[in-house]
Amino acid sequence: MSDMQKGLLKAVSEVLPESEHRWCARHILANWSKDWRGLERRNNFWRCARASCVAELNFHLDSLNMLRNGICESLLRYNKETWCRAYFNCDRKYDIIDNNMCETFNAWILAARHKTIITMLEEIRVKMMERIGKLREFADTWICDISPIAMKVYQDNMAQSMRCTIKWNGEYGYEVEDTSLRVVLKHCVNMQAQTCTCRSWMLKGISCAHAIAVMHFKNLDLINYISHWYHKSTYLKAYSTFIQPVSNMQMWPTSTNPPIEPPPIKKMLVDQRRREEEKKLNILLLESFQEGV
Repeated sequence: MSDMQKGLLKAVSEVLPESEHRWCARHILANWSKDWRGLERRNNFWRCARASCVAELNFHLDSLNMLRNGICESLLRYNKETWCRAYFNCDRKYDIIDNNMCETFNAWILAARHKTIITMLEEIRVKMMERIGKLREFADTWICDISPIAMKVYQDNMAQSMRCTIKWNGEYGYEVEDTSLRVVLKHCVNMQAQTCTCRSWMLKGISCAHAIAVMHFKNLDLINYISHWYHKSTYLKAYSTFIQPVSNMQMWPTSTNPPIEPPPIKKMLVDQRRREEEKKLNILLLESFQEGV
């Protein structure tokens, strides 16, 4: 995920041609809102970006277009397949639409970033070493085997499932009417394939409101349908490798190798050109002064 940098777009397409390259919706909003300001327009943009299916996206685009003519055309100049959930790949179980995690990390190491390279790397290493230990301890506070953040999403979806009505085909298929929007949308849920036409379940790996409504209808254990990526065992695997402590330079053994000398200083071509231009300019000024005298 990036901010549409031209060089990065080309590099990712060449080095990782099979990868999905998303654009940060927050940066797109910052660029787009220069011409389209206002809280209502901003809220409609986020509804469009968070729409998990094309039908929901079109509904929000129609609402956005009612605010002013040409506003949708201006927004769709940014490739919607890169910043809208409705077009994201479902294999990743990752539906984030902004780059906040990288921005947060950059702010976290802000003080270290302004220091020399060795000091910067050393401070980042110590901060990461301490953070990994704290995050492992955080897993001990979980009240169940599922991540607290995943459970929060699950509980929100459960509250939304109360507004759904279900029709069962007698096997694995269900028609679920969702009245959470101003327009009624009917989604199809397949419990055997664990899919829903709203795509939210496949995108995030956490049961959507429509799937939860079906699980309540069939008296199924809802926790079993949350992806393994949110389990404690997977979480601990991510932080299973520790950063080992390192003594400072004063504690290092004395090396018998000759010290490393700095590279020889070379005059840059830019400096040479600048001096030549300044010399020519001085000559012209001197000639013009002599002619005036």
